Amino acid sequence: MDKPIKIAVDGPVGSGKGTLAVALAKKLDALYIYTGAMYRELGLVCLRKKINVKDEIKVLQILNKISIELRETGEKMRAFLNGEDVSNEIFQPHVSKTASSIATFPKVRKEMVLRQKKMVLRAKIEGKSVVMEGRDIATDVIPDADLKIYLTADVKVRAKRRLIQFEKRGIKTQFTDVLKDLEERDRQDTQRSVSPLRITKDAIVIDTTNDTIDETVDKVINKLKEKSLI
Repeated sequence: MDKPIKIAVDGPVGSGKGTLAVALAKKLDALYIYTGAMYRELGLVCLRKKINVKDEIKVLQILNKISIELRETGEKMRAFLNGEDVSNEIFQPHVSKTASSIATFPKVRKEMVLRQKKMVLRAKIEGKSVVMEGRDIATDVIPDADLKIYLTADVKVRAKRRLIQFEKRGIKTQFTDVLKDLEERDRQDTQRSVSPLRITKDAIVIDTTNDTIDETVDKVINKLKEKSLI
């Protein structure tokens, strides 16, 4: 690539955002940023400190006191909370639920978006391309992204994928519970008043229901070539 590019990957839980973003970052030698980990870290510290997660002001106060970091370690992005590696703990179901809840707070999202924008700016200064995934990347964090991707998939397929992810992490749960939680998170993400999950007019929508990860990656690479970005 002649110059660094920015790729925004949005979509609901289980649509394949993370898998796609990691694969693209590897292919393009780009920085991968998983914004969801930041909300998960905040949710984790709130649970640890027994903060009332329905109180936006208290949650915001905690956010302003903690250090949230995303570091590349080998081929993986690790999440650090006040210097502690919490990459595995933040995927516990109760942490996921808390993160989804506090992510609806306007002031919390505003602060998170500011932090995420700084990450993108830092990457630009370092001459590094960025692949960022989340729920409001194309709309709020990098609305000037060179390529905007919106992934989607059948809700039951997404739930099955999520269940497999849990099993790999040693988390025991049931498909019905995962499906119910996923549907609730979809509702929260699309109906929140600030930065709701939505498809921008210039986004490329890809349904991954019947795709392998390689097929999805190929579709995005082809779009990058069409736009002469690579």
